[in-house]
Amino acid sequence: MSFWRKRPVNEPEQSPAPAESALTSTPEISRDEIVVSEEPQSEREENESTFELSQTEEPAFESKTLRQGPWLHPFPAIVGVSIIALLVSLILANLQINRLSDELAKADYYHSPPNLGQLITDIQKSTLVVHCGDSLGSGWVIALGGVVASADAATKKLDKEYPGSVITNYHVIKDCVNDPKSVSTSNGSKNYDSVLFSYDEENDLAIVSTKLVLSPLPISKKPDPGWWSMSLGSPYGIEKSISIGNIMNVVDQEIISTADINPGNSGGPLVNSFGEVIGTNTWKRTDASGINVARSVQLLCLKLVNCDKPFLN
Repeated sequence: MSFWRKRPVNEPEQSPAPAESALTSTPEISRDEIVVSEEPQSEREENESTFELSQTEEPAFESKTLRQGPWLHPFPAIVGVSIIALLVSLILANLQINRLSDELAKADYYHSPPNLGQLITDIQKSTLVVHCGDSLGSGWVIALGGVVASADAATKKLDKEYPGSVITNYHVIKDCVNDPKSVSTSNGSKNYDSVLFSYDEENDLAIVSTKLVLSPLPISKKPDPGWWSMSLGSPYGIEKSISIGNIMNVVDQEIISTADINPGNSGGPLVNSFGEVIGTNTWKRTDASGINVARSVQLLCLKLVNCDKPFLN
């Protein structure tokens, strides 16, 4: 820091230097008018340097650039295009997902279902063992309406007491025709009070009614050769057994499948890859391998069920 003061009064007076010429001489200055700086040379140089720097440089805070947030993007056009592109991508992705969902939802009857384990469990719940004397077979649950209006009073009463309906083969229950209530049904450890409701000996089909209403199985449309197929039942009393194959052919009202069946499978369902019933397993050729026959569900409409429209479309 510089300190400026007047020259001391008692400081000895110095004689002026002799003038070299008139041109170089300087006017005489009073002692009181002379001001002397006692600032050190180094400090003075530093102050001068600082002064020069302050004249050439901007203040530090003025040279800083404030950081911009994403909402202050310097290129708004790019931001707008990016947002539009993102929205278009989301829309296209949604359309693609919907298209794939529609493809997956389409009925594919020729391949094994992806949820085979769950499908088997669901069908087993609606597949029963049917007993009649010494005869043992299988049956599957179907959803049927009430009896026709022209039915007699006894039949209507029976229908109310036994509202559940199970499809099986006639040859499974034929020994119980004269004693309808001697028929029994079971699913695992559960037994159900049952009665032989009606039968069609010619087409080897019958309806057994139960007091408990179980989940019915859906009905398939008319099958084509090559469809995936599965038989369920109790061959030789082995309950909840399955056999997988495919539809070999459809001849009249008989569905020929490679899904193997054995004694005890009679009356059980033959289903497609969606768990829909194609037919009722009935017989197999013992002189050939892999020829197993199910009676079409359409045959139920001949004598047992009053069908407003065909089961198989």
